[in-house]
Amino acid sequence: MKNKVSKSIAKGVVSALNTFLRVDANSTSCCIIYQPKAPKELAKFRRAK
Repeated sequence: MKNKVSKSIAKGVVSALNTFLRVDANSTSCCIIYQPKAPKELAKFRRAK
């Protein structure tokens, strides 16, 4: 029972983080002066153009 709950929670966390990464990969920074470089691994979450 405990194992099923843990797996269910883990799937939810993974889903939420993937959604956040997709939004972040397709957004720009709100900072006017400095926008840090995005890691190359973030590119796999970008929308195809």
